[in-house]
Amino acid sequence: MRELNSILKAWRVDPAAKGVLATVVHVEGSAYRRPGARMLICHDGSRIGTISGGCLEGDVARKAAWWTADGKPTLRVYDTSSDEDVVWEFGLGCNGVIYVLLEPVESASAQALLEFLDQGQKERTDQVVATIVRTLPGSTYLVGDHFFGSQLLTGELRAAADKAMETRRSLLLHLQDADVFVEFIAPPQKLVIFGAGHDVVPVVAAAAPLGWEITVADVRSGYAKADRFPGAARVALLPPSGCLGDVNVDSDTAVVFITHNYNLDAKLLPQVLPHKPCYLGLLGPKRRTTKLFAEIGLDPALYDLHAPAGLDVGGDSPEAIALSIVSEIQSHLSGRAGGSLRWRSGPIHAPVNEVGQAAKLEKLESTLVLCETTHG
Repeated sequence: MRELNSILKAWRVDPAAKGVLATVVHVEGSAYRRPGARMLICHDGSRIGTISGGCLEGDVARKAAWWTADGKPTLRVYDTSSDEDVVWEFGLGCNGVIYVLLEPVESASAQALLEFLDQGQKERTDQVVATIVRTLPGSTYLVGDHFFGSQLLTGELRAAADKAMETRRSLLLHLQDADVFVEFIAPPQKLVIFGAGHDVVPVVAAAAPLGWEITVADVRSGYAKADRFPGAARVALLPPSGCLGDVNVDSDTAVVFITHNYNLDAKLLPQVLPHKPCYLGLLGPKRRTTKLFAEIGLDPALYDLHAPAGLDVGGDSPEAIALSIVSEIQSHLSGRAGGSLRWRSGPIHAPVNEVGQAAKLEKLESTLVLCETTHG
């Protein structure tokens, strides 16, 4: 999500500036990035965001302007599944096929898309964007056409958009005459940290690169200072009474207590629990949490608590503890157990959800075999 916000931030500076927006719209097999990954190629050649682990960016950046010189979006297909030695020589052995949509930023469709995404990020609303990524000859659709908000089509496309919104997962829809990437886009994940001590600094530093919207809150004015947490969106000074004040917590918020203040936790916790945060972690041993809940008269078994907060990664430094906490939040939000990937029997990434009976995306004339294009 940080990637999207960085792209939107650059676009706001000069919306009319030329450039190309590259979006991964489909993946077959293995790939470093998943559908929805974006990269902005600016007019000066600089890049914001990534669409792979580094093996595609250079080729796309060099040729994007040429591929879109007619002012129209185009789909490029990168096949990294070849066993040819040259593919591995150039570090391209991802063993997957990656479909990348390229759109001139100044085009009407890209401008409408960026405006829509910008509005959603500012207003913190879930969004769905449907993008045509393949059409059959004679189709009334155009590659790169976007449909969103009230402009979503009826019928199958509308149903697919509703499904993406309900499951909070993107999907590839096969219509009779077109393939459509139906993308679910959520606002940045909210994280509220109660406590502003020295061990909160590395937690913010670890969470900020993930693009999370972080609020740090404390009753101590000497600690609750913005310059101590450059990665936080907000640093709030709580009222001395221990009230939440204007700190907002809801079911989409991850909350971690790192106050090291038992009495403060006893005041804050009853105010936080009714909001049912999507993650609730408390620092300290289990007996502390048990005693705390007994004192406030609540049953901890009724809540999905992470206490002690964090994955069992070992290490007792503030930095290691921060890594442990942020990793657990990420795994919990993703519905993963947080174990070692070497013991995972299935694929690392969830498979792409495809809906419809049409044939899968065909490799069009724009198909690129990387062992040829890397020399271009």
